[in-house]
Amino acid sequence: MRVSRNDLFRAGLLLGLTVLLNFSVLSGNWRWDDPQILLHLHQYSIIDDFINPQVWQQFSPANLTPWLILSFESDLILFGMNPSAFYLHQLLALAAAAIALYLCMTLWLRRDFAFFGAVLFLLGAPSQLVTEQLMTRHYIEGLLFCLLSLYLFVRYLRTGSTSLLAVSAILYVLAITAKEIYVPLVLLLPFLPESVWRQRLRAALPFIIIAAAYTAWRASMLGTLSGGYVESSEYLNSAFIIDVMQSFANFPDLLLGGLWPAAGIIYLLMLGFYAVLARSWLVVVLLTAALVLIPLVPLVSSPGINSPDRYLLLLWVVLSFSLAFFAERLIKRCTDLDRAAPIVLVYAALPVLLMISLIHGMSARQSVAAVAEEFDVQAKFIWAEDAATAFIPSESLLPSFWFFTGLQDLKTRLLTQTSPRPVVDAIYLDSSVTELWALDRECMCMRDVSASIPQKIAAHQQHLAALAPLALNFDYRNGYFSWQFGPYDTGVYHVVSDVIGVIPAPAAGRLRVTLPDNAPFYLRYTSAEGWMTYSTQQRIRPDAAAVNWLRD
Repeated sequence: MRVSRNDLFRAGLLLGLTVLLNFSVLSGNWRWDDPQILLHLHQYSIIDDFINPQVWQQFSPANLTPWLILSFESDLILFGMNPSAFYLHQLLALAAAAIALYLCMTLWLRRDFAFFGAVLFLLGAPSQLVTEQLMTRHYIEGLLFCLLSLYLFVRYLRTGSTSLLAVSAILYVLAITAKEIYVPLVLLLPFLPESVWRQRLRAALPFIIIAAAYTAWRASMLGTLSGGYVESSEYLNSAFIIDVMQSFANFPDLLLGGLWPAAGIIYLLMLGFYAVLARSWLVVVLLTAALVLIPLVPLVSSPGINSPDRYLLLLWVVLSFSLAFFAERLIKRCTDLDRAAPIVLVYAALPVLLMISLIHGMSARQSVAAVAEEFDVQAKFIWAEDAATAFIPSESLLPSFWFFTGLQDLKTRLLTQTSPRPVVDAIYLDSSVTELWALDRECMCMRDVSASIPQKIAAHQQHLAALAPLALNFDYRNGYFSWQFGPYDTGVYHVVSDVIGVIPAPAAGRLRVTLPDNAPFYLRYTSAEGWMTYSTQQRIRPDAAAVNWLRD
């Protein structure tokens, strides 16, 4: 296929739109999982991340994404510890994914509609949010590889060039080493409305072999076929199924905000008219929807799908593709039938969809960017100060606390310097803390709050019920942390640790997670009335005897 000047022009526009929408991230610092990724690649060989289960599970026992480490390492080699260069890489990868989506759509659509679909993809909340988080790089680059693999697969079916099929298979390998959500592409290839069934199946054979090899590799690296944070046995639990249905029902609001009913009506009308007037491709549409939604099921319980972020990126790609596809085919069909009214309505609906996506995308982006700025400010403070000072991590940092521990270890490794002491809870405030800092959201800066230490200690003592009943049962075996807290049915439980952070938890549960050996923690219970109580300090000891602690 020859690339025209118009194609190059549209590719340039997509690149420009990507930079225009996301330019602010170039001033970002390390956030969320970034320090742990950097620390991991400093500690281990990238080869080990692909072949050594013990090394890989130090980073993640639940997912197999070694491409993420490799992508970060390439930036580190080229640019050093310069986060701006990492974010520029992120933007270029997203622009390349949008261009690859455009190319894929040109296989079946007119170029103006293909361009509409690519623009819709960039305006959407998932695309805007992934640029704020470097740790989502593998979702973006995996998408790029997946789309290019699909494009070359179809080109092979049309031309018979085996070199195209070989490159397509290599890109599929890269896509699935980036993120497992791209593995199901192999199930879609035989159903594409291209060529004949026998040729499609023959062409898909290398991909089937690759998927089988990946399954064995994944099982070896993670010690399980399913992965994820919960056990696969939970998937058939009736309560879990209800949670999945409720979570999925919330997707329209997450993706399009308060205006989702208008966008939903437009989409359903296009889908309905297309089903009546055209009918072809419906099997592919339904199969694609299933292949995109099923990998999201394990995420519903933990960590949860509560934001239009990386978890919904692939779903947004499919929606962008399908909207462009339905619009183009409906207009073509109505033109053949000499029906002008539906054509006018479709053309009127397209800018409405773009505007709804842009408005919600920018709103969602602002919320995430505000949290990201908290990480930026605290990262700068942690990197500059030493153990002579203490600081109160912001609420956004507490459940993502391996950000601090990773940055702390990275600073020690690279600069041989100490970091500020975190005061994650008032239980850690004592006479040894003489200089205390905290995030001030008004100036988005760190302020010295040392003068308030006595008041903070007094307020904590006022709400403390030191002898209130509390029960804690837990064990940590084979990478799973299981717990049972009690005796209260109301109120809130938290795991409190200056190593793990402050993690809200239900009264009982079981999660696959990597926890530091011998990490100290307290169980904190906060009642509905506002009083609180703590367990004695406990320790995380992998594969040790279960701990049963009780205070009557």
